[in-house]
Amino acid sequence: MQTLLQDVRYGLRMLAKNPGFTLIAVLTLALGIGANTAIFSLLNQVLLRRLPVRNPDELVVLKSPGPKHGHVWSDGDDSEIFSYPLYKGLAKNAAVFDGVIARFQFAAGIASKGQTDRGSGELVTGNYFEVLGVRPALGRVLSPADDDVQGAHPVLVLSHAYWTRHFGGDTGVLNQAILVNNTEMTIVGVSQTGFTGIQKGQIPDIFVPMTMKGQMTPIRNGLDDWNDSFLAVLARRKPGVSMEQAQAGINVDYPGLLEQQLASLSHVSDKERKEFLSKKIVLAAGAQGRTVTQRDSGPALMALFAMVALVLLIACTNVANLLLAKAAARQREFAIRSALGATPGRMMRQLLVESFLCALGGGVLGLIFGVWIMNILTQAVVSEAMIEGITAQVDGSVLGFAAAATLVSAVAFGLVPAWRATRTGVSQMLKDQGSTTSAGPGHVRFRKYLVAGQVAFTLLLLTGGALFSRTLWNLRKQNLGLRAENLITFSISPQLSGYDEARTVALVDQLRERLGALPGVSGVGSSQIPVLTGTDMGGNITVEGRQNLDTDDRHVNYDAVSPNYFSTMQIPLLSGREFNAGDTATNTKVAIINEAMAKEFFPKRNPIGVHMAMGGGNDAKPNIEIVGVVKNAKESHVRDAERPYFYRPYSQFGKLFGMSFYVRSQQDPLLMANNLRETVRGADANLPVYELKTVQRVVDEDLFAERVIAGLSAAFGGLAALLAALGIYGVLAYLVTQRTREIGIRVALGAAAGDVRGLVFKEVGWMVLGGSVVGLPLAYVLARLSESLLFGVHASDVPAYAASLGVICLVALAACYIPSRRATRIDPIVALRYE
Repeated sequence: MQTLLQDVRYGLRMLAKNPGFTLIAVLTLALGIGANTAIFSLLNQVLLRRLPVRNPDELVVLKSPGPKHGHVWSDGDDSEIFSYPLYKGLAKNAAVFDGVIARFQFAAGIASKGQTDRGSGELVTGNYFEVLGVRPALGRVLSPADDDVQGAHPVLVLSHAYWTRHFGGDTGVLNQAILVNNTEMTIVGVSQTGFTGIQKGQIPDIFVPMTMKGQMTPIRNGLDDWNDSFLAVLARRKPGVSMEQAQAGINVDYPGLLEQQLASLSHVSDKERKEFLSKKIVLAAGAQGRTVTQRDSGPALMALFAMVALVLLIACTNVANLLLAKAAARQREFAIRSALGATPGRMMRQLLVESFLCALGGGVLGLIFGVWIMNILTQAVVSEAMIEGITAQVDGSVLGFAAAATLVSAVAFGLVPAWRATRTGVSQMLKDQGSTTSAGPGHVRFRKYLVAGQVAFTLLLLTGGALFSRTLWNLRKQNLGLRAENLITFSISPQLSGYDEARTVALVDQLRERLGALPGVSGVGSSQIPVLTGTDMGGNITVEGRQNLDTDDRHVNYDAVSPNYFSTMQIPLLSGREFNAGDTATNTKVAIINEAMAKEFFPKRNPIGVHMAMGGGNDAKPNIEIVGVVKNAKESHVRDAERPYFYRPYSQFGKLFGMSFYVRSQQDPLLMANNLRETVRGADANLPVYELKTVQRVVDEDLFAERVIAGLSAAFGGLAALLAALGIYGVLAYLVTQRTREIGIRVALGAAAGDVRGLVFKEVGWMVLGGSVVGLPLAYVLARLSESLLFGVHASDVPAYAASLGVICLVALAACYIPSRRATRIDPIVALRYE
């Protein structure tokens, strides 16, 4: 211990003696460790963290891949969604499960303290908290007794975060009544701290019994409908029951439940019946809850983490190069210490202590830098990616990762230089010192290898940055089919405030008229599905005069829109007419289809005047007349391919679960935001306005992942290029110093400045060539692994590789300018006296 303390004190003196080296090494490591810490914090919260419940490893997610019938309310994976009658049948299995739970997220208009706010609610089964092992922080949680009769128990549990944020942690909230979606509900408890539901990225404000669905989602109850699938289902395995045993056990009951559901269907072909009855329950690990966010964000996060790992590796390589140069300058010191009896192990430990001290400084500064990056990323993820619950808090896992990164970095950049510096014998050290002012050729060769490695790693990052930047560029240049400039949007949910169908239509009509009268407004339209938000609505259709085959895909997405919607969005009308004020609920039902639907369903005839029907089978009566065809427009995501789509007037649609308005302005649309709010408030002061933003902002939010990956990959590539330049410069400057005598002799014998400069360029050329031979194939392999993240560009895109290689060549030329210039100015007389 005493000798270790001596090594620490001596190491601190040596680092203080070389402040320039210490500053560069610490800053280089801080950049690498900080970037890794920030991305790890995000990755840990999204991909690694388990649910804060009792024994999360016992939880499983139920899936049923295969055909679905009826309405499916899904957030990405239809196989995870079940109907309530099907859930009740599955929940009876007590052989392999200790409990089966279900949940459904819904939009909540919460009125309390004289104001109505839009919040997030979760309908849960009565055994939800019991199965998860979640205890109340105040009052009680929901129980099976709260969930036995439909509409009989208007009670709710507040989430701890909502209780703290909205009620200030007031313990007097128990038994208070608040309005939720125009239904009076009684607060009976507050959930435990830290529990935010079973799906990452969604934080419910309130938990409501499942049997209150009719009141919470007034446009559709669905609790008695076998073919209304909206529930996500999880279960807890009994202790000692394996995943395979649980899956086999639940599939014993499943065929009988499918038979019951099939009995509620009509006009099912033999083929469809066979496919439907062949479905099985598949169990997936549920320790992290439902992995919708993980599935969507996982590939991008893993790509970013791979990039920052490369940045840290480049930083370590750079610091190792610096340490080799420093060790070469200390060869005389090592020779003397060795002659006085110091063992190689003792000297190696001294150098490793110095490396650890350097890494410690980089780790501390990197943690501070990482927290700064985390704050920026967290705000962006929550506000633009709409992933709730992500924080910049530094917890034990983040500290542990930063400590591990610091330790690994110290070993990575310190071990080999320390070993190489102390393995040479005394006689060899003195021999080297007698022939040159620096270390022998072995040190130089190894430093060249390190620089070649830096070039290879930098090529990986530059190529990734080029491919992801091309992806973002291509998406930005996508023809959306609509014009996003000078367009602002907002949404309302009248049905959550007690509006029925007729009142909702009247309200929307009134708001469109009032909004159109505002100064500077050139057009107003509305739609039930907000564009470019990932929301879909669809169903099967039957087209008049078209023979449907078993191989046909008759499921088509649709929307309910207003008159002037297409002119406001500037979606071109190809033929026919747009909706008008005469398309009311009492007049002929009409629809407008997009170009893709016209090509698929009407390849050889004019669709105008043809009739279609919602649904299929013999009961489907084509009573909807197609009156127009419009150009294809992006509806769900910018990345989406063209697909069949149709529109109906909202006045003929029936129950509306919400309405998004689009207002085109002749000026900056944000300047009229207050006027839009006041217009809605003038129609109904208790109606919340939400998602008020420009459509350009909506596009940016849809491209959030692509923007982050492109921005960070370009930044990491630039940082890697800078570190590579420093590495190349350090080696070349060292080479010029080492070969001063040789260069002096060459100049004395008549070598021109160009010849001397060529010596330096030759050295850097070999290092860049060696790094490129390794880096380009590796870049291609990583690009193939990340190809699912690309758009409009392939892993084999030659311009991206050529641009990356061009950048690294320019960096190398810039880095060798000063050493080559110094070499051409060597005075032969001074050089011959140099040693």
